Amino acid sequence: MDLVIIGGGPAGYVCAIKAAQYNKKVVLIEEKEVGGVCLNAGCIPTKTLLHLAKIINESKELSNYGIELFLNKIDIKKVKTHKEKVILRLRKGIEFLLNKYNIELIKDKAIFENEKELRLLNSNKRIKGERFIIACGSKPIYLENLPKDKEIIWTSEEALNFEKVPEKLLIIGAGVIGLELGTIYASFGSKVIFVEICKQILPGIDLEIANYLKNLLEKKGIVFHLNSYLKEIDLNKRIAKIEKKEEGEITIDFDNVLLAVGRRPRSDELNLNKLEVNKYGYIETNDKMETNLSQIYAIGDIRKPPLLAHKAMYEGKKLVEIIFDGKKEKEVFIPNCIYTEPEIATIGLTEEEARNKGYEIIVKRVPLSVVGRSLTINKSEGFSKIIFDKREKKILGLHLIMPYASEIIGDGSIFLNLNLELEKIKDVIFPHPTLSEIIEETFLSVIKEAIHFYG
Repeated sequence: MDLVIIGGGPAGYVCAIKAAQYNKKVVLIEEKEVGGVCLNAGCIPTKTLLHLAKIINESKELSNYGIELFLNKIDIKKVKTHKEKVILRLRKGIEFLLNKYNIELIKDKAIFENEKELRLLNSNKRIKGERFIIACGSKPIYLENLPKDKEIIWTSEEALNFEKVPEKLLIIGAGVIGLELGTIYASFGSKVIFVEICKQILPGIDLEIANYLKNLLEKKGIVFHLNSYLKEIDLNKRIAKIEKKEEGEITIDFDNVLLAVGRRPRSDELNLNKLEVNKYGYIETNDKMETNLSQIYAIGDIRKPPLLAHKAMYEGKKLVEIIFDGKKEKEVFIPNCIYTEPEIATIGLTEEEARNKGYEIIVKRVPLSVVGRSLTINKSEGFSKIIFDKREKKILGLHLIMPYASEIIGDGSIFLNLNLELEKIKDVIFPHPTLSEIIEETFLSVIKEAIHFYG
């Protein structure tokens, strides 16, 4: 075999299809279902439920416009059936493609027998290949001091397979996973309380954007305890002791706890001790995505952050080009999308990062309300923010908090990744009325040529 790929998630299956397009013989080994965590227990089920949450929230607003609609109940069984139908349809689509490209799919758990051979744990078969691609992803971090009780203490996987909506949901970690799942449960009727060890929600996201979202969520009744950590938990009494660094200890009662404190790579499951990993467990690679062991490569979550499906897919495609076309990896800008309400989408440097790196910057903010489409859908809360290098005359970062931000950030990705001059936006016609017009207004605001925004 030309390629033996371990892991059928976004990195693995995309790599397999790309290699098949090069007429290479490929084996793809996946221990569960193709699509990996993203399709089966992550991105897709979460966004399916977030869409339903959005419908619920919007239905509650209709009376403001003279439309009376009564939401009687949420049928959890039907909700879960819908979610599973979405997952199954996409999974079958991937399996169809793998079959059409004559990619051999093996459902088994693979570990290395040595640097040239894999062993399949269920069938006990051996597989040899010319090159091995490690793409087996990541798994939720579980706090070691907590008891193991999946009925009460959830990771994201349990939270997406709920049987009922808890009255009170305590979420440990106000990062992307926690906030998206918290948005779902709050919309479904839970009282949602966050405990976050950092001083802001969404650590790593532009502070101004993060604080804006926090204020909006607090208006909806979501509670945040920042600069705080989980000290102790009593499952019998359903009480958690929280240490607030500036205020001391508080207690919070709950029905369920969701652990959303991040994910870690599954490099400890490979049985390959010679493989170099960093202190966090990510596999070390060179600019050809090759590990310290010859002809063994790593892509996706197991390689390095950010842990994003589209970054994993990009690496899957790029690795094939590196191996068979002799290319090298180049630095790229990776968009990041957070599907809260409103959504957040970012690419490039935050304002804080740009200042810390010593750039002389121009920062412009454009309120969403200048775009007419936002008022037609009654969703004018939000803004765009651009970070511009004054000396080099180039865009350093673009940040959006608005409805459908995830659908619009691709425009920013094109400009940053193709290194286009900001003024090129003058040659682009944006349809009107659309939310995408915020990109044009934001870019032109830097050179004081925005039409619908003065400042």
